[in-house]
Amino acid sequence: MALLLASPATALDRLAIMSGEVWHFSKATPRQLMTSPLNGLPGAPNATIRLSPPSGWQLDFWKFIRDLSLWDPKAMVGVDRARYLYCFLGQPGSWQKATNVQKAPLTVRIPGQALLAAVAPAHLFYRSLDRVLVVRGDYAGPAILDPTP
Repeated sequence: MALLLASPATALDRLAIMSGEVWHFSKATPRQLMTSPLNGLPGAPNATIRLSPPSGWQLDFWKFIRDLSLWDPKAMVGVDRARYLYCFLGQPGSWQKATNVQKAPLTVRIPGQALLAAVAPAHLFYRSLDRVLVVRGDYAGPAILDPTP
């Protein structure tokens, strides 16, 4: 079941997140996500950002399908229902990207440790089939934006 559904992240999943990077693709511009620039070394975070997924069920067919593939008892509860941020654990391959990402010119890379520090464990879900990591709610913290702001 965990192969096809994004289910709550296990301790083993969180270890993999901590030692890696989380990739998100966005239609936003770097300036729309950025809360402050960072002057890091090459390969280090270059911005502090806020990613906020939309709330509620959307008319977007693919988001609806993605949300249905999530094993979350709180999916239909409260004002934040169906408020999910979809990412990849590590750099996605062409198959992963083609089946999961629509046209999105901005790549957001988040250090795994930063994501785990910012997101409660109960808000993390993982689908092993295509290494998709799902966050219920927002992410605010450091990231590498490409193209740079």
